[in-house]
Amino acid sequence: GCTVRMELAQKNMEKGKDGLFKRLGGEEGISHFMERFFDIVVVDNRIRGFFQGKDIKTIREGARVYFTEALGGPKIYKGRDLAEIHKALGVTDYDFDCFLAGIEKALSGLGVEDETIDEVVVTMEPVRPALLGRARGLAAHAKMKDGQTILERIGGDMNVEAIVDTMFVGLLTDARVRFFFEQSREKIDTMKRSFAALAVGGFGGPVTVDDRKVRRVHYTLNVTDYHFDTMMENFWYACDLMEVDTETIADASDALCNRPSRQLVPCPTHPMH
Repeated sequence: GCTVRMELAQKNMEKGKDGLFKRLGGEEGISHFMERFFDIVVVDNRIRGFFQGKDIKTIREGARVYFTEALGGPKIYKGRDLAEIHKALGVTDYDFDCFLAGIEKALSGLGVEDETIDEVVVTMEPVRPALLGRARGLAAHAKMKDGQTILERIGGDMNVEAIVDTMFVGLLTDARVRFFFEQSREKIDTMKRSFAALAVGGFGGPVTVDDRKVRRVHYTLNVTDYHFDTMMENFWYACDLMEVDTETIADASDALCNRPSRQLVPCPTHPMH
C-alpha cells in the first residue's frame, strides 16, 4: 500500500539525502524537475489561483534553489522563511496535497523511479506546517489551551489509558482492521500499553516510546491509509464516549497523526461516517 511505500522511503531517508540528490540528476535534474512541476501546477484548476498575476519565472527560480538544498544539494538557499512567504496565502492541507501530487506527476513524467519519488515526498512533507502556518508533528504535543497541554485537557494518563482500552474494544471487533489484532491477550495488553505511552508522549507528557521502533514494527504489516484512518475513527469515538470536548479530540488526533512514525498518513479531523 501507499503507506508502506512511504514508510520504506522514510527508512531510506534516515541514511541521508546524498543518494537522492544524485538519483534526481543533481542540479540539472532539479532544474528540469522544477520546469515540469510549474508547467503542471500553473494549469491545475485546484491551485492555479496561487500563481495568477505572479512572476512565475522568479517563483520557479526561488523554488529551484530551495528544492536543490532540500533534496540534498548544496546549501544555497538564501530566501525568506517559508512561513513568512506563505503566511497570507491561506494554503490548506488540500492545497498542499495538490502540490505534492504535482511533484509526483512531474517526477513520474521525467521517468524517475517510484522509490525516488516517494523519498522526495517524504522529504517535502515536513514543509507542510510552515506553508500552513501551524505547528504540526512533534510540536503538536505542546499545543496549549488555557495553559493546559492536550494530556491535561484529556484528564491525564489514566484517562488516556481508558480511552485506549475503549478504542481497542472497537478495533478488535471492527471488520476493517481486526485481523491486525488477532493476537493473544498478553500481546493485546502490550499493544495497549505501547499505544497509551505513545499517546501520552504525543499529548505533552513524558516521551517513553522510540518512534523509530514503532516504524520498524509496522514496516511489514502493509498498513494502508484506510487502516490508519479506521484506527483514528475508533480513537475519536472512544474520546467522545469519555466526553472529551471536540477541540481537544481534534488536537489529540492531530498529535497522533503527525508523530514521525505516521506523519505521512492523511488524518481525519472529525469522525468518519
